[in-house]
Amino acid sequence: MKKAIFAGAVVSLFTLSTITVNAQNIEAANYSVHPHDGEHHRHHHGNKAHKKMLENHKKEVIKYISKYLNQPEAKVNKAVNQHKLEMKKLIFIAVVSKLANKPLENIIAQKGKTKSFKEILDNNNIKREQFFEEMKRVHRDIFAQIQPIKN
Repeated sequence: MKKAIFAGAVVSLFTLSTITVNAQNIEAANYSVHPHDGEHHRHHHGNKAHKKMLENHKKEVIKYISKYLNQPEAKVNKAVNQHKLEMKKLIFIAVVSKLANKPLENIIAQKGKTKSFKEILDNNNIKREQFFEEMKRVHRDIFAQIQPIKN
C-alpha cells in the first residue's frame, strides 16, 4: 500500500512538473531573454501580428515618429520610402536618434554599416536599459494611438 501511494505521488509530481514546464515553454517561446550585468530583459521577437499591425498603420506610425522627433511627416516619410524601412526598424532608429540626439539620417547610415544592435547603442553612448525602457514607452504610445482608430 505504501509503495502504491508513493508511486502515485511520484507520478503526480512528475505530471505536474511536466505541465508546468510545458506552460513555461509555451510562454517562453514568444520571448527572448538577454542577460545583461546579471539582469534579464524580456521582449517579443518575431511577432508577426505586431509587425503586420505596424505595417497596416504606417501613416499613424510615421505621424507619431514625426512628433516624437519633432520633424515634419514628409521628411520622415521620405526617409522611410528612400531607405525602404519597415515600421519596426523605423521605431528602432527613431528611438536611437532621440536618445543620441542625432538626426534620423545619421542613425540610418549607422544601421546600414552594421547589423549589430549593441554596436549602434555603444557608438551612441546609449545604455541598453535606457533604450529598452524608451522602446517600451514608444510602442505603448503608438499602439494607444492606433487602437482607437481600429475600433
